[in-house]
Amino acid sequence: MSSQPVIFNIQYTPYSLPRSATSMERAAHAEKRSFYDMTGEKNIYEYMNTEGKRTGKSLFKSMFEYLQKNTGVFNDEGMIPEQEVSEMKARLKANKGNIYHGFISLAEEDSYKIDTPEKCIEFVKRTFPNFFRDARFHKDNIDLMCALHKDRSHLHIHFVFWEKEPKYKGKDGTLTYRRYAQIDKKAIDNMFVRMELYLDDRRGKLYKSRTEAVKDLKEMLRPSKVMNTTQEIRKEIIALAKDLPKGGRLSYGSENMKPYRDRIDRIVQMLLRYDRRARQADKRFWIALEQRKESVKKICSNPAVYSQKNVSMEKMEREPQTFQRQIAEGNIRVIEQIEEDYRRRQGNLVLNLAKYIKPQLYEGKKRYSPNDTGLKKSLGISRRNINAACKKLFLSFGTECEEQSRSFSHRLEEIEEEIAREREKRERKKREDYKN
Repeated sequence: MSSQPVIFNIQYTPYSLPRSATSMERAAHAEKRSFYDMTGEKNIYEYMNTEGKRTGKSLFKSMFEYLQKNTGVFNDEGMIPEQEVSEMKARLKANKGNIYHGFISLAEEDSYKIDTPEKCIEFVKRTFPNFFRDARFHKDNIDLMCALHKDRSHLHIHFVFWEKEPKYKGKDGTLTYRRYAQIDKKAIDNMFVRMELYLDDRRGKLYKSRTEAVKDLKEMLRPSKVMNTTQEIRKEIIALAKDLPKGGRLSYGSENMKPYRDRIDRIVQMLLRYDRRARQADKRFWIALEQRKESVKKICSNPAVYSQKNVSMEKMEREPQTFQRQIAEGNIRVIEQIEEDYRRRQGNLVLNLAKYIKPQLYEGKKRYSPNDTGLKKSLGISRRNINAACKKLFLSFGTECEEQSRSFSHRLEEIEEEIAREREKRERKKREDYKN
């Protein structure tokens, strides 16, 4: 068994061969295609479904007893029920595109990290969706099927995926499946880093520190504190609330917030300087992030064992040096994305408070005399409304903070998933704009 933490293999079987293919090549391709499109008597689903149940009853008995009660296959959303398997097979039978398949093999010392259905599904959930996006697939248009096997001293995952339906315009204007099959090197490099970071025993430390830092900053931003802290901070938050646009998306990451980000970041820094507890939590996050940077450098410094060719797992494990390739550190954006997300979370805490305040501010356009009773009445109402809004926010922050702590616990890849969803939204909007 190789000492590599992860061995990764991904191949593809095209729908048809070029015209220059020999009759022998065509016969071999037809047999291979029927295996992977699940129309053959012997096929990938039969192998994935039965092999795991047959070989895994010793060391991981409880897990495979669980799988016996299911279809034996799963994806990033959970176990795949029988009806959905049938629907996936029907889509695959009609597929005229590439079928991708391969395996992920874990070292023996890391196998326990995916030795339950929940752990294994979580591993797939935290790695494959971002891989699809990095590889320029439409995530919502992918059928993914995985199975967990244990036939040696370690665990490994077999997977197969394909496009649900044609989405690309051909030369004649009709929709077709993706033509180019090769997976981009950047997507492979990021997949390796993502998998090995998931297996890192320290992976929960960063997100625990991030949760604590955001939680403490949220505590600082309770209106009961902010409205009674230094006049400078209070003045900056109210000024921001006045200047925010009345329409559009008021979120730190949105385009219309670009002109305000420096001000928002400045308020965050003012709050951190003011509150020692929040400042220490923020420091812990950046220390943990530096440790993650070192983890990424370490992963990139060691050659990855990877192949896109038809090669057996046994051969890759026996001769890992033959399949080694270097991960390009410049391709990896994991740390940058984590940092961007952390700043976004901090900024949104300030924005949420400013958004609560803005509708309650009295911003009359008419001119009033200093003794105008109407002006005094309006200002009084404005102040009371702001205080009421702050009180309401104060009462809700405790619950929100607890929910956030539970939600983020120690899941390292949750940030990547959120970033990926935002990216998918932007890509979907671009596609819709293009069609229109």
